[in-house]
Amino acid sequence: MQQFTRSTYSFKNAPEKALADYLELGYHIEENVFSHQECQALIKAGHDLDDAKNNIFRPYMMPHRQNPVFLEAMKKPFLVNTLSILVGGQAAGLQSEFFYCKPETRGFSLHQDNFYVEAAYGVFASAWTALTDTYPEKGGLIIYPESHKAGNLPVRKLHLDTDAAQDPNANNEETIVPSQYSLCNVAIPEGAVLFIHGHLVHGSNPNKTNEWRYVLLNTYIKSSEKFRAGRYAKRAKVELV
Repeated sequence: MQQFTRSTYSFKNAPEKALADYLELGYHIEENVFSHQECQALIKAGHDLDDAKNNIFRPYMMPHRQNPVFLEAMKKPFLVNTLSILVGGQAAGLQSEFFYCKPETRGFSLHQDNFYVEAAYGVFASAWTALTDTYPEKGGLIIYPESHKAGNLPVRKLHLDTDAAQDPNANNEETIVPSQYSLCNVAIPEGAVLFIHGHLVHGSNPNKTNEWRYVLLNTYIKSSEKFRAGRYAKRAKVELV
């Protein structure tokens, strides 16, 4: 395990330097993107979704199609502007997913987001927003810095029992990570966004605390690019401007 490195620059006031670090590392953490009040509103909206009302707390796919609070979050100007820089052109929304990660939820296996999306290199990225403080024991993320430079990596099938509180595709397979890349655990405070390159290898730890780890994931693609819709996700472009 290597020491975690992050950019000291912000897309709010030094976008060119922040971009250079993102392209080198494969990720960027931007703090104070969502206020405490916005995070709480998104958590409340998550519990208003149909599955949650029925005590089903697996990740909810495409909540932006059900509640305008999530669509507003996807369209947040800072996110759209930053993602447009990251994907090299006007960004379109592609997918949203609300994670409850209640206590004892299994982590998401190591993966590259673009394994599912099948977009061209560098035109697809994710915004992983921590709605509560996250850290390794609380389902925090695992990342492999610079692994995006390897492009598409092979996967191996897993044979794990289903976790009813986890995404149904979370543990089907895992990415085989080349030995030159080292694992890092990441702590992300409430309201911060981890921007993830589409080819960065990452996953998450199990939630070993007695608290819920709420996260909103939004993914974006350069609006002119092709992608895989997916049988489960059923991705479709969302025009943001």
